[in-house]
Amino acid sequence: MNKKTALRILGGIILFFNLWLIGHYNLQGLIVLFLTFGFAIGYEYLIVRPFSKKDKSTDL
Repeated sequence: MNKKTALRILGGIILFFNLWLIGHYNLQGLIVLFLTFGFAIGYEYLIVRPFSKKDKSTDL
């Protein structure tokens, strides 16, 4: 399993934990948007993409 896939699986686990928090505390409104889409987009662009660029540069 490459690093990109492992990071995405970890992000999915964190996202499921965020969804559990939303349901447990009955959260509503913008906080739900930030905990779901904000986390997913930020995680993809700030963590997964830089690691995938490093992997491509080392494959040469």
